[in-house]
Amino acid sequence: MGKLGISDYDEYWDDRIERKHYQYTDVHQKIVEVAQGVLGNEKARVLDCGVGPGHVYRELSKLYEAYGLEISEKVFGLYRFDTSRIQIWDLNNGLPPFDPPLDLIIASRIVHHLDDPIGFLGHVRKNLREKGWFIGVIPNICYYHHRIKFLLGKFPPISGAHVNFQTGPTFEKMVVAQGFELRQLITPKKTIRAKFWPTVFSQDLLYVFQKSET
Repeated sequence: MGKLGISDYDEYWDDRIERKHYQYTDVHQKIVEVAQGVLGNEKARVLDCGVGPGHVYRELSKLYEAYGLEISEKVFGLYRFDTSRIQIWDLNNGLPPFDPPLDLIIASRIVHHLDDPIGFLGHVRKNLREKGWFIGVIPNICYYHHRIKFLLGKFPPISGAHVNFQTGPTFEKMVVAQGFELRQLITPKKTIRAKFWPTVFSQDLLYVFQKSET
């Protein structure tokens, strides 16, 4: 097996754009809904870590003072909105300082690409206001389809772009250990079984954390 991870994010996005793999999905919709749920209609400062195709940033920038960090210049070609608050940035370098602190930081499907996820979470906490919010979305490597593959002695279709791997409970413990409290675990899927048992029947897991006082 070759080296895990992505060596060139512009090539990565060239491929995704060619395959038209950048549509608005239930995951994007659910992130926007959850963000509105925790922030309400008040003025708020929001950071989208890994803007990607831009769907979440676009919607939240209509409601809040939104900022974005994105590693690839290539993906900017998809954006049809103001990008003046989106900065080219490698999240392996942590986060740039935000003053005043942010009300919400979003990291959707990005933590598994990072060399040091614990260090990244420290930067998240540092840049959040008191009792600020963190939404983390991870691919569920314990999704039941993957479990069946393992049972049959086959490796499931987990992307080689991942640098680190966490199960849902492992991710939760990691974030809580960095000074957060879990408020909610949500599935973007609409099936009853996914809502009752997301760690088995949901392909993506959406965690809502709040910065703890200590």
